[in-house]
Amino acid sequence: MQKTISVKNVEYAVNEKPILQGVSFRCAEDERICIFGENGAGKSTLLKIICGELEPDSGRVEKQGHIRFVFVPQEFDHSHQDLLIEEFIKEKAGETLSKKVHMFAKMLGFHVEKHKDTKCGRLSGGQQKILALSCAFALAPDFLLLDEPENHLDIVSRVELVRLLEEFRGAIIFISHDRLLIDGVATKIGEIVQGKIFISEGDYDDYIQTKVERIAGLQRDHDVRSKRIKQLSSAIVILQQKAFRGKEVSAYKRAKEELAQLKKEAKENGRPDEAQNKIKIASTEQGLHGGKLVLKVVKGMFEFPEPKKRIFDNVDLEIRTGDKVVLLGRNGSGKSTFLKCLTGELPFTKGEATFGNGISYAYFDQHAQFDPELRAVDIVCQKLNMIDQEARSVLGMMKFDTPRMISPIKNLSGGERMRLRFAIVFGQRPDLIILDEPTNHIDEVTWEILLEACKTSKSTILLVSHDYEFIEAFAPTMFWVVHNQTVLPRHKELGELLEEMKG
Repeated sequence: MQKTISVKNVEYAVNEKPILQGVSFRCAEDERICIFGENGAGKSTLLKIICGELEPDSGRVEKQGHIRFVFVPQEFDHSHQDLLIEEFIKEKAGETLSKKVHMFAKMLGFHVEKHKDTKCGRLSGGQQKILALSCAFALAPDFLLLDEPENHLDIVSRVELVRLLEEFRGAIIFISHDRLLIDGVATKIGEIVQGKIFISEGDYDDYIQTKVERIAGLQRDHDVRSKRIKQLSSAIVILQQKAFRGKEVSAYKRAKEELAQLKKEAKENGRPDEAQNKIKIASTEQGLHGGKLVLKVVKGMFEFPEPKKRIFDNVDLEIRTGDKVVLLGRNGSGKSTFLKCLTGELPFTKGEATFGNGISYAYFDQHAQFDPELRAVDIVCQKLNMIDQEARSVLGMMKFDTPRMISPIKNLSGGERMRLRFAIVFGQRPDLIILDEPTNHIDEVTWEILLEACKTSKSTILLVSHDYEFIEAFAPTMFWVVHNQTVLPRHKELGELLEEMKG
């Protein structure tokens, strides 16, 4: 008997707000399904329902055959913070599988034996994720349920994770926004849109083609519905007058009922989201003429004084206008510390970083918070010292429509809030934009918007990201690699650099 998990007409709401509406799909033992969708679409909720952590309001999840499954959540369980690493392994995988857990963790870049007396709460986010994933691989379940398994992993670990998932012999249902992971693992993609799921066969390119066809169909339906609503609205005025005189009463009632039904469908389906089509962002004429010095580091060195720990030394770098630079490094190598030294948040212990004459820069803060009662357009006006019309133009570049521009921040989705942060950075039109891990936790639409903004911007860009596909599409002019306590400029291919960074 083939082992399968079937989701049948699952409904789920939070505070009476529908999250999942009639979700149905099936995953067989040889399939790998990526659950995709915008932030807040209900992806994590669906995975928790499948593994039994949440009960659906209606519908059910059926498991055929004796299925062993392991669920790795998006974030590490706080209840395990006080466990020693070996205690965690014993609880999750069993003592007999400890060596296998160590082996998988080492493949992913975490040497467990060096931290065996460490409590889980003292580990970094990447180490915690590797530990949880390694226990899951060691158990060799029939089904792996993974909620954004790439979270907190550096780019080298992500590439290795893709390899391990490709070699895994069971079924996988996973949530991810990482293109490399999706392309390397998924045999199907299920996108959640307005509480419903749409399944497409194949890889990411196949999904995009299916989505384009679906949106085109929605647009045709929308156009036909709109035309019929207009016809009925005109006809009802005449039929109402006749009905008042006792004529064609039944025709009037039928027209009213049809109009009400069409308006209900229009409200439920809405207008096809233009942001889901190919995204174009107007290029802005910011930045200086190509080739001028933007930033120079001379003999840069930084160490923490107590306890004394050197992070990098003898760094000599420069970046010029028009450059698109990616800063690469393993987790804990010192990338964030290096950026803080560049911007002056931390002083170099020795050496210095100097900006070119008159150079302006903007730093992307993925954790920037806004007054929840203010509108998006108000925030841009405040931050960029703009009038209303200018602010709307900036938000329009980030694919905000008018209703969302004037919506309070508290009503915006996670993806929309991230796009607002991007709007504030790119809207400054600085000579240098520093983007520290902007691809973390962003949905497909925001990913595309950010990429197009980076590619069309006239600003020099310094990017930190662990997203392999984003880096490749960004097409950097060079890499800065943080490795062995220094930062070096490199002009090799990304794949070659990742192999070097494994050492």
